[in-house]
Amino acid sequence: MFSGFQDRMHKFFKDGISAKTVALGVVLIGVLMAAIDTTIVILALPTIDLKLGTSPLASIWVILAYILVLAAFSSQVGKLGDMLGRARLYKYGLAVFILGSALCGLSPNIDLLIGSRILQAFGGVLIGTISSAVIADHFEPRERGRAFGYTAIGWNFGAILGIFLGGFLTTIDWRWIFFINLPIGAVVIPVAVYKLRDVVKPKKERFDLIGVSVLSIGLLVLTLAAVFSMFDGLGIREIAMFAVSFVLFAVFILVERKSRFPTIDFSLFKKRIFSFSILASMFQGIASFAILFILILYLQGIRGLNPFVSSLYLLPGYALGGIVAPLMGRLSDRIGARIPATMGLLFIISAYVLYSVFLGISTPLYYIALITMLTGIGSAMFYPANTSAIMANAPKDKYSMASGLNRMLGNIGMVLSFVIALTVISAAIPRNTAFAIFMGSSISLTSAQSGLFLKGIHSVFISSMIIIAFAAIMSIIRGKENRIAVD
Repeated sequence: MFSGFQDRMHKFFKDGISAKTVALGVVLIGVLMAAIDTTIVILALPTIDLKLGTSPLASIWVILAYILVLAAFSSQVGKLGDMLGRARLYKYGLAVFILGSALCGLSPNIDLLIGSRILQAFGGVLIGTISSAVIADHFEPRERGRAFGYTAIGWNFGAILGIFLGGFLTTIDWRWIFFINLPIGAVVIPVAVYKLRDVVKPKKERFDLIGVSVLSIGLLVLTLAAVFSMFDGLGIREIAMFAVSFVLFAVFILVERKSRFPTIDFSLFKKRIFSFSILASMFQGIASFAILFILILYLQGIRGLNPFVSSLYLLPGYALGGIVAPLMGRLSDRIGARIPATMGLLFIISAYVLYSVFLGISTPLYYIALITMLTGIGSAMFYPANTSAIMANAPKDKYSMASGLNRMLGNIGMVLSFVIALTVISAAIPRNTAFAIFMGSSISLTSAQSGLFLKGIHSVFISSMIIIAFAAIMSIIRGKENRIAVD
């Protein structure tokens, strides 16, 4: 009986499911795990502070360390994917992410937890950067919008799971917010090892060590400068670091122009659709990534809700976005990315307008749940369409590079989004108060402070509207695609 079971399992792994299904399933589960970690860790930070005997100023680096790695290394990983094989690198990413998750759960103190999060982040870089290239390898240009729509389900469902699991698991033991990834990895890694294969032959090139080093240091300095400015504002140290990062980027461009095997092939930007799509993605990230942070600040700081209950009011947007994303992705396959992506950005702008108008001291909380549905629809229209446009307008042998560029600019946008939001908020309340509210600390604001805080929140939404308008302009003028043609 046992040998018969073994034979059936061997047959399943050998030829039971198609390569497309495997690629989509493995990528979906990978982004699901990464998305769970974006919300689950935030909800657990107050408990981590208590159990490890640390403070919010230390434990916030559990999040920031992860973001630093994402921002600093995405584009370099893309180059490696083209050289070593995208499927192979994606498998490594899954393994590193799971190992990092296990070490996070086992960490006895905050220093080891932050170090383990850095390791986990390198796995997250591989998963997030290579995933789009794996999808592009297995799906034709006219099919990719729908495929990216399904991966959007992973992001949205993962965010929802993170909220529920974060609130539940922290009442048992905060370590389980990391251990929860282990059974998921136990299922997906064997499938990936047995069934996920490279369908495009890796390029035989030398590794651009000088270019990679200069770019990594420049991105790391830029991201650290942004993070420090979140804590302390824009001082001499931060200005100097920003200046150093820009000098390093200039050196990088000079090095890449002379390199035979560059880390970033700037000829990619000669394609109008590619360059404007990737710029639209970056502006959208700058405008939107901190909005979740701002809404939680409002719900906890002004309305007095705890982190878990606050997050529940944001669920309708994630849920609706997960439902709509595959449909919008399929629409972009038929008519191109320009119209769906631009309409999605307009939906997001309309949501920010409503937030700035209706968000008040005593606004009915169901208003927020309803408005999140607009952002959910908007994101579902934008992400699958825009990502498929980026990948459809990159050469096959540079899919990972294109995906890495998109992730790099998106991650930089994420950091800048928080910098802008906190800079605007800090004009109303002290930065340390904003961080404490976000981390779930019990902060009692007077009615006057709440009014000033609310004014700062409205200013954030107005600035986000202006920035995302630039994304909409980039999106509408990108040009019309021929998604039928095979790249």
